[in-house]
Amino acid sequence: MARIDSAGSNAAALAAKQAAAERAAAARKAAAEAAKKKAAAEAAKKKAAEAAKRKDGFDPKKHLAKLDKHYVGGKSGDLSKLANGKGTSKLNHDGSTSTSHETSKKNTATKQELTTSRNKLTGEAKLKFESTASTKTSATGSRETKHKFESQTDLLRRTTSTQSKDVTIKKGDTTTVDSRSTATDTWGNKKVTVGQSKATEHNGVTTTDAHATTKGAFNTRQTVDTHTVATEKGNATTTVTNKSTKGSEFALSHSKEFADGKFTLKDSADWKKQSFNKETGKEKEWKLRDVPKGDSGFTQQKTTGVQGKLDKATKVGDALGAMGVQKTLVETPKFDNAKLGDLENEKYSFAGKKVGTSGETKVTVGADGINAVYKREASAGLYAQHNDSVTGAHGTASYQAGAKLEAKAGVDAKGKLNLNGLDASANARVGVTAEASIKGKLESNSLGTIGGKEIKVGLEGSAKVAAEAEAHVDGKVKITRNPPSAIVEGSAGASAVVKAEAEVKASAGPFSVKASGYASAGAEAKASGVLGYSDGKLKIGGSLGAAVGLGLGGSVNVEVDVKQIGEMAKNTADINHDGKLDIHDATAAARKVVGDKAVDTAKAAVHTVANVASSAVSTVSSAAKTVSSWFGW
Repeated sequence: MARIDSAGSNAAALAAKQAAAERAAAARKAAAEAAKKKAAAEAAKKKAAEAAKRKDGFDPKKHLAKLDKHYVGGKSGDLSKLANGKGTSKLNHDGSTSTSHETSKKNTATKQELTTSRNKLTGEAKLKFESTASTKTSATGSRETKHKFESQTDLLRRTTSTQSKDVTIKKGDTTTVDSRSTATDTWGNKKVTVGQSKATEHNGVTTTDAHATTKGAFNTRQTVDTHTVATEKGNATTTVTNKSTKGSEFALSHSKEFADGKFTLKDSADWKKQSFNKETGKEKEWKLRDVPKGDSGFTQQKTTGVQGKLDKATKVGDALGAMGVQKTLVETPKFDNAKLGDLENEKYSFAGKKVGTSGETKVTVGADGINAVYKREASAGLYAQHNDSVTGAHGTASYQAGAKLEAKAGVDAKGKLNLNGLDASANARVGVTAEASIKGKLESNSLGTIGGKEIKVGLEGSAKVAAEAEAHVDGKVKITRNPPSAIVEGSAGASAVVKAEAEVKASAGPFSVKASGYASAGAEAKASGVLGYSDGKLKIGGSLGAAVGLGLGGSVNVEVDVKQIGEMAKNTADINHDGKLDIHDATAAARKVVGDKAVDTAKAAVHTVANVASSAVSTVSSAAKTVSSWFGW
């Protein structure tokens, strides 16, 4: 019996040992499979990152150093790692690449993302880096730190950047946010904003006090104080806001535009000083019950009366639109019996009064429903203007000098109605203007042709001083069935401004440079309100504000007529004049002799344009110095 028990015990031990060995083998196999999957995932991630970077065209070695030149956020090491492939990358619809990386250490979770792009055609490069670190400090407390940095280089290789750091600390019912942001323009000028806000919640009432100070170029300093009280009661939230702005600010802006065959680069500078600027607003919002699923908007019901007729009209419009037909129900052609446009005519001189009206009316039914436009303007004023021009052996000189005392009143309304709803707006304005102005223009005779295009040079200048008083009322109504919404907005304002401005423009063939400057002083009062339903919430609110301040500004535009250059190039290269560019033009060009008169004429024209352009640049440089002196640069 003992021998039987011993044998059974040995068998059980052997079976247990074998089972353990099998479990260990399975664990090793599972670990190997996991390691294999992890390696495959890492390889796929790396491959995706490399592929994304190749498509993006952003080269860290070439672009990163310049774009993060002004970055002092303390995260440059992580930024560089992400730019060089760390993390998971994806290619966005706009052609940019986003690379993200997340880590978790103890009770802190960190998420970082870098988005880069480069336009291969223009060479412009952009970079955006965000880092968020969240820490749970206690059962009722937390700390969140956000870093954000954006930078871009334009086609002239000018770089601008903005960076910010926000630290949000929540402790019980109190939330404090400390923030700092720095914006650096193309000249290296920095605008630094330091702010703090503190929000306290008690019995459904959240009180927030915020203070921010911005320091910029030329010792400008602006402070903004905001006091907000938000009260929650049942399904309603009422928010009252008071905001006060004091001090001065300076800003540079850059833009580019390509339209009508012309490429324009614009740089502008503005300085403003506000001795008084206060706003107060109140908003109340109710959360309504959710719209039942499957309801596409306002309940569709049979309609009678006016609404029924409108529905029928819009259905007729949709049917006509499907057939490519648009029906005009009412139309009053545009009219203008005041003829104020005559004052812009270089050959028109006038002294006396002008009184009249202008406007148009049109109602159509088409594929997009019923559309209506109604415009009316009445004007009355005293005008004195003298224009003249003189043509000599070298070109033409002209000028316009004028003064006016003018009053205008007008209304402009438009609307659209279809099966999805109504979208309508209207505004009314009344204003009085006293103005004195002078314009001058010089234009040379043709200096020759390049590619069949005449080359001329010119210089234009203008100056104006005006005092304006204006009042306006604007309103907008928008109602849609899908998604369900109904919004009514309105605003009203009045202003009194005195402004002096000047402008000079020099041109040579397809190239031109324009410099301008202004100085202003004025006061403004405004009011606005909103009433609406959207996203399951009903909202009503309004605000009042007033401001008094001074302003100075200037801008420089560089314009290139790309279309004209293209035509000149085509006409010049089309040697055999067959209207197209091909190998036969190259053959014809090779047969032409160096002494060809056409070539000599072109050389002379280019030489003349170069001299005139040099003179134009000097003129603009002088004008720019004048504008700069206004700022005290």
